Amino acid sequence: MPLHAASRLASHHGEQWAAETISRDPAADDHVVAAAKRSIDRLNATRVVLIGEIDSWVEHVIRPPGGAPLHTETIGSVIDRLAIAWVRWRRFSETAELDPSDVDPSLALQQFTELTEAFDTLVLDIHEGRRRIPHWRTLKSYREPR
Repeated sequence: MPLHAASRLASHHGEQWAAETISRDPAADDHVVAAAKRSIDRLNATRVVLIGEIDSWVEHVIRPPGGAPLHTETIGSVIDRLAIAWVRWRRFSETAELDPSDVDPSLALQQFTELTEAFDTLVLDIHEGRRRIPHWRTLKSYREPR
């Protein structure tokens, strides 16, 4: 279940990247920008649900000791950041193929690699009882206005 949600997060971040590109286009019509913003809000709403699915699964599977130091993010939040970093690296790699002077994808790859290493360390620390994760719920609402 968490792998499926993580995969969907990466897909959503890819869609959001595209929508944000549209929303930042100075030549874009206001209606196009507004539609892109609404799309970003819908994607964020789905993203919050996916992070929650991962966090719910983790809460049922992982029971770290109560006395361990608290990590600052939930596992779902960390996986979300990993998905963002992966999409960023992929997009920068594509951009560099089109215009090598524009973006150096090696920095994005370095950031992604560092996040994966930190994630692996966090999972090991949780497993061995050296860290615990918070039980947070997202407070921001992406509901449609009434």
